[in-house]
Amino acid sequence: MFKKHNTRRASNPLFVIFRLCLSLVMFTVLLAGLYTAYKQFSGFDPLKLDPKGAVYSLISKIPGLKEKLETGSGKLENLTSNLKPQDQASGLQVPSSKYAFRFLLIADSHSDNVNLNKAITQAKQKYPDLAFIIGMGDYSEVGTIDELKKAKVELDRSGLRYFLLVGDHDLWDARDKGNDPGYNFKQVFGLTYQTFIYNNFKFLLLNNSDNYLGISSEQQDWITQELEKAKKESVSAIFIFIHEPLFHPSSDRFMGKVEKELKGQAERLIFQLKTAGVKKVFSGDIHYFSEYEEPVTKLPMVTVGAATTERNPQVPRYAVVFVLENGDTKVEDVEIK
Repeated sequence: MFKKHNTRRASNPLFVIFRLCLSLVMFTVLLAGLYTAYKQFSGFDPLKLDPKGAVYSLISKIPGLKEKLETGSGKLENLTSNLKPQDQASGLQVPSSKYAFRFLLIADSHSDNVNLNKAITQAKQKYPDLAFIIGMGDYSEVGTIDELKKAKVELDRSGLRYFLLVGDHDLWDARDKGNDPGYNFKQVFGLTYQTFIYNNFKFLLLNNSDNYLGISSEQQDWITQELEKAKKESVSAIFIFIHEPLFHPSSDRFMGKVEKELKGQAERLIFQLKTAGVKKVFSGDIHYFSEYEEPVTKLPMVTVGAATTERNPQVPRYAVVFVLENGDTKVEDVEIK
């Protein structure tokens, strides 16, 4: 009696286009959300990660695989040699007649004392005239005295004089036990901030490792005094070393991330250092090598990549600083082999 019609209703082309555009927008929002979440919680920009470092970190987490690759014909460096980071530092050639001296920077070994030893040994072989070592902090995972002592063994074996910053991880155990956060570090290494002059260049090692308290008023007074003293000392240049970056253009892991009020302290310190004629500020903590300027003052800054294999977006590394006679510096970023 009634016939069933199988004809399909024609789709409206405008509606199809609308649905397609809506799907693309939703997909883009999803990707942007994932990107933002990763950057927020890791402190790194995933678009700038070193693919070689990612492979290295993955291999290091598989039991026995890293050792097998390092001892076999397919060595780890061969496996990753064709992977290049987007902002890989080019090889640095500085004629020996043009630099006054050079020194080693090591950051964030996090109890990876095998890599700490490798970094020092490799650097001494490649640069036999290293003047000294500056450690950028985080030699431990949680700052126990035992962890710090094990790192000290490797530093003592170097045969080089070393000057150390304290890192935020190096404070944890002492704080948890109700002691002064720097107590364990002081027991093993001594001062948490210091200064020295080498070849008429002034080095200031500051302590901003406490994410909750920042730089104490006592240390702030000391910084002011040392910067004033530098004028009378007629030094060729002033270099600053500090664990947590005072600013970074692409990572949010800089002073003030945990305690927002400390961001103002960092900004005031940047202005003070620039006014005092500081040549460059070196820091660690973010596990990534980078060179940049603070945008307001144009103060040059460097972050040193991490020596550890854990939580490292790059292959483990260290840096060597060439100090030129005029006070300029060239920083070579070097992978640990």
